[in-house]
Amino acid sequence: MTTQNTDSLSANPPKEEFCIRCPRLGHQINFSYCSSENSGLPCFKTLDCWYSYFDVHAHLKDKLTKEEFQKAFLEKGKPKVLSLFDLIEQAKKRKGKQI
Repeated sequence: MTTQNTDSLSANPPKEEFCIRCPRLGHQINFSYCSSENSGLPCFKTLDCWYSYFDVHAHLKDKLTKEEFQKAFLEKGKPKVLSLFDLIEQAKKRKGKQI
């Protein structure tokens, strides 16, 4: 795969049938999936995955509010271990209510 200078790339995403390999899922996906998989916001890797195909940064800056862009790309999420502990606690609470 060759990378291109994003200064010369269009800010329009590729057509729906154009797919790339998702490093998180391990199979081919299109941009529309990437742009909304995070509860309606783009996946945090969208900028990394699509930058060589079109000016994804300009496109998303235009489509998202400042707050949405920040939430998707600039805020650090919880470390995976903390997320797992939260899920375990939630499961324990649900199980306790079922008894």
